[in-house]
Amino acid sequence: MKHTTLYMLIALATAASAFASVSPKEATSIEPVSMNETVIEKNQAFPLVGPLTVQECLNADCTLVRS
Repeated sequence: MKHTTLYMLIALATAASAFASVSPKEATSIEPVSMNETVIEKNQAFPLVGPLTVQECLNADCTLVRS
């Protein structure tokens, strides 16, 4: 009985600390997923199928590109 109570208290404390470690700001800040955007991290293997086409940006946020 004592062992079971001890294990339950340890499990409850672990769950409570995990729940408390997530801030409400992180839990509610969901950014919209951008379509047609691929993020490749440095040194990440990326399977390239077909030719890679790159367009030059005309402004800082790349909303205007040369056709």
